[in-house]
Amino acid sequence: MAQDAQTTEVATEAAVESLDLSLTGLQALLPKAQGWLIDKGPSLALKIVAALVVFWIGSAIAKRISNSINKQAVSNPKVDTTLGKLGASVVRYGILIASALIAVSILGVKVAAIMSIFAAMALAIGLALQGSMSNVAAGLLLLVLRPYNVGDFVELAGQEGTVEDLNIFTTTLRTVDNVQVIISNGEVRGSTVKNLTSLGKRRVDVDFGIDYNDNIDTAIDIIKSTAAKDSRVLTDPEGPWAKVAKLNDSSVDIQMRVWCKPDDYWDVRFDLIKDVKEAFDKGGITIPYPHCVEIEK
Repeated sequence: MAQDAQTTEVATEAAVESLDLSLTGLQALLPKAQGWLIDKGPSLALKIVAALVVFWIGSAIAKRISNSINKQAVSNPKVDTTLGKLGASVVRYGILIASALIAVSILGVKVAAIMSIFAAMALAIGLALQGSMSNVAAGLLLLVLRPYNVGDFVELAGQEGTVEDLNIFTTTLRTVDNVQVIISNGEVRGSTVKNLTSLGKRRVDVDFGIDYNDNIDTAIDIIKSTAAKDSRVLTDPEGPWAKVAKLNDSSVDIQMRVWCKPDDYWDVRFDLIKDVKEAFDKGGITIPYPHCVEIEK
């Protein structure tokens, strides 16, 4: 027990001596720190204030220029809205980065060292996100080449819908049954793009089967006259067209082709199917259906 008490006493004395040395060192540093603050403090404070003012001015300029570009992109029909927003974002962040570099250079930090750090970080991030970078590259190509625009009805990567948004990463579609589909731009670039709106006209193809005993010319006339009565059916590049397309086992198939605006496609298709069926009933044209024959032995 006596030995343990002696050991504890020695350890306590060593700790007290160490604390005294630390306090002595701090007391020696305080005058130097005080002198440094007196000599360098005012100039450092001015530099900090100047750096903050520069960054604040840069932020205000970036915001104003970005908003101006966005407004011009929205109001000017000759400027693509998506490209305008992208350009506004690039300009804004470019000005912010430049302002930050100027601010840190005012504080005495070497800009070259910061740029080398940023370059190393960009390289590491690029290697880690190779797939995302390919989507960015594909998005930039889509924004420049513009195979489709916001509002177009398209088929991309096996999905059909209206383009709701196009950015550098993804394309967003809204399907006819109001489902949102988000497709990566890399997948879009790797598949066939069908733009069903850009040419301004679409052709509606519908097949009607009639009985073999019916008059084919009468059925064709009924189809053409019924389609011609629809005001949404266009006469350019040609008016309603109908011809025999196939001889099936139990029916003669007549194909109808009419042109309409892309926005009217589905309504014209469904309405004409109904109208032609009703016209067939009035004209004595029958639409056959498969029959089952029961044979008894």
